[in-house]
Amino acid sequence: MSKFSTRVIILLFILTFFFVRDKYGEQIGNFINSLKNYTSIELPKISLPKITGKEKKEVIKKPTEVLKPQNQEFETVSIYFLALDSDSNGIYKKVQREVPSGENKLEFAINELLKGPNLVEKSMGAYSEIPKSTKLLGIKQNGNKIIINFNSDFQYGGGTDSIYSRMMQLIKTSLVNTKNKKIYLYIDGKQLNTIGGEGIMITQPLSEKSLEY
Repeated sequence: MSKFSTRVIILLFILTFFFVRDKYGEQIGNFINSLKNYTSIELPKISLPKITGKEKKEVIKKPTEVLKPQNQEFETVSIYFLALDSDSNGIYKKVQREVPSGENKLEFAINELLKGPNLVEKSMGAYSEIPKSTKLLGIKQNGNKIIINFNSDFQYGGGTDSIYSRMMQLIKTSLVNTKNKKIYLYIDGKQLNTIGGEGIMITQPLSEKSLEY
């Protein structure tokens, strides 16, 4: 490219620059100033409501309420504790518990029996002779035979009357929550034929007459 052509191009560029500046200079200046001010624009502040202690609990509860089973059906099991009648005679007091449908009714009832009466039942005089340290090691069913297996704490503590009463609590609770089944009592995995330090005889399978001799 010749020097003349180069000078012509430079001259045209200069003329174009002054032309654009004179005609659009004001608009360009306003645009540049708007860009400078853009960084100082503040977004509107949003005030979030404060959550009080009560509202916090409600917020925490809502997820569990959603997960709560809907239309859950329940069945009733019976449990036998002890009490005194108006003449101070010992009686077997039947109470009831609700168990979700589909659960093992006998196992649920036995576990509730081991827990003992609740506060309301205690206030009405109900009590249990089964030692609190008694553990249910398992319930097994083989055909028509059901085995209830406790740890050895079930047979210790208290005299003959106490052992007789706890056995009857177990027998009545077991029989009322099963139908046409033969129930056997095991201690630490072995069938129990005598119980307690005095060796009370037990006839198995369990029945209302298992302690008669």
